[in-house]
Amino acid sequence: MKLLIVESPNKKKTIAEFLGTGWIVEASMGHICDLPLKEIGVQGPNYKPKFELTERGELTINRLKKVAARVDSVWLAMDPDREGEAIAGHIARYLKTPALIFNRVIFHEITAKAVQQAVRHPRKLDRGLFYAQQARRVIDRLVGYQVSPRLSQETNQKLSAGRVQSVAVRLLVEKERAIKAFTVTEHFGARLYFSSQQQEWFANWDTRPFTTEAEPYVLDKQIPNNLLHIPELKASRIAKKPGLRKAPPPFITTTLQKAASILLNINANQTMSMAQTLFEKGLITYHRTDNPNVAEEAICFLQQEIHRLGLGEHIAHPPNFWKAKSGAQEAHEAIRPTDPSRTDSGLDQVSQKLYALIRERAIACQMKSVQFETTVITLQPLDNTFDIQNITPSFIARGTVTLYKGWRLLMAKDDAEEKDWDEENQHQLPLITKNSMHKPIRGEVLELKTQAPKRYTEAALISKLENEGIGRPSTYAAILNNIQQRHYVERKGKVFFATNSAEIIFDALVGKFQFMEIEYTRAMEQALDEIATGKKAYIDVVSAADLALKESLHNLVVAESNGYTCPKCKAPMRKIKGKNGFFWGCSQYVTGCKGTLSIHVKTTTVSKSKKKKNSKVV
Repeated sequence: MKLLIVESPNKKKTIAEFLGTGWIVEASMGHICDLPLKEIGVQGPNYKPKFELTERGELTINRLKKVAARVDSVWLAMDPDREGEAIAGHIARYLKTPALIFNRVIFHEITAKAVQQAVRHPRKLDRGLFYAQQARRVIDRLVGYQVSPRLSQETNQKLSAGRVQSVAVRLLVEKERAIKAFTVTEHFGARLYFSSQQQEWFANWDTRPFTTEAEPYVLDKQIPNNLLHIPELKASRIAKKPGLRKAPPPFITTTLQKAASILLNINANQTMSMAQTLFEKGLITYHRTDNPNVAEEAICFLQQEIHRLGLGEHIAHPPNFWKAKSGAQEAHEAIRPTDPSRTDSGLDQVSQKLYALIRERAIACQMKSVQFETTVITLQPLDNTFDIQNITPSFIARGTVTLYKGWRLLMAKDDAEEKDWDEENQHQLPLITKNSMHKPIRGEVLELKTQAPKRYTEAALISKLENEGIGRPSTYAAILNNIQQRHYVERKGKVFFATNSAEIIFDALVGKFQFMEIEYTRAMEQALDEIATGKKAYIDVVSAADLALKESLHNLVVAESNGYTCPKCKAPMRKIKGKNGFFWGCSQYVTGCKGTLSIHVKTTTVSKSKKKKNSKVV
């Protein structure tokens, strides 16, 4: 008899049916252990974490032990990511007996074929993935448990610091301050309207030759006002440029979250929860992925569905593939339906809409590119009376026409983008020939204002985190959920506003701790990836992170301590506010030192060649 353990109980029945007799399927219900709540749970020099079974984890292990006593082998089928590898490793640790054989199996979709193929090709636990997840958890704990108390004491508020969440808060505060500091500049342009072949069109004055880097705008309204009196212009240049727009790739974690936010108005946490259900029901492939390509064997199923929809002539040949972003792990394929012909998920209305987005985009990804042509017409007056600074003004007309719809026969737009390219190119021009003359039918001065930076929507913030290399796609939902639950950010409509607490965190941490720097955060993610691939050792990455953290804390404490040292461990002291007023407390209390001094302490300043001495006044 064999025991196969998955994470979710929702998968049990389906997988048991796929495996048949000789198998028992049980669920771990996610993580079974974690670091302790009441202590930091990890210290140098070996940084071995002190994991403890959670209350639910203890019940799970006791249940699994009873089942494991009846089998000869355990098959660990947790999700195919670092979290899944960590759960598998911990279960193997708590269930390990000399009589049991452990196998690790993964499947990226819950179908009979995928599950049966997985158990035919088991592997050992991936220690690289296991230690990469452990390093992330340990470093996050070191930051949270050492910096949060400091942050709360300094601000006299109960605030928390997080290795990644605080950097996300930084982005929001920087945006908020940029908006507050923004000064509106009023400037001017000109637009002339024409009529050709019974079609009205317009051209805008090209202000670039009349501005500089120091003064990028036209501030004198009279200049464009004079241009409205140009009686006739010549089409001095006509440029036509063909273009292609390739089909958008199938969803990865981030683009799915963005599309759901834009079109369905659901947050990243809700999106991942719904996607988890779709995965567990066997409707889609695994939803935590940064690989924009589907498996090669899946391409033919998508092509078959395109044929079934009557769009066979629009299938891309050769098949479409995309290059993953730098740092992508590409461990498993993009998100797609397991059966493209299935249109109904059988779930609630919102989940059905999410499934429809996934299905439509996956099918469209194997269709031909949109073909379009962009025309740019340059018009200039013949009369040099209208020259400005001895430069002849030019008016530019732009237009785009779609020549072939391709994938847009199925999808109206790229649903993971808040602004689509057609919104910028809807002005279609009539047929204009070079050197033809055109008389304006009217004109207007464009009264313009510079726009303040836009606040982040959820989709925009996810894009920013991804582009900056902050966190990983599988962590974005948790990051956004944390900063909202802790009231560091408020969501009004679709827009995020940084709260006063976020401003306080920013001022307390930025410039004092390395983990608040985007470059440092990006480098840390790369280091975690290198642990996963065996290029770096767990101990090296964790110890370096902790050393940098302790140096930052030490430098801050020394700057405030006025030379006071702990009577127990000789570490610098910090001035702390207690129930009965201020006192000096050891800066190493996080690691267990309880040394204190009365606030009534005198220091004796001596010559530079001698050390300061602390004497306690009784």
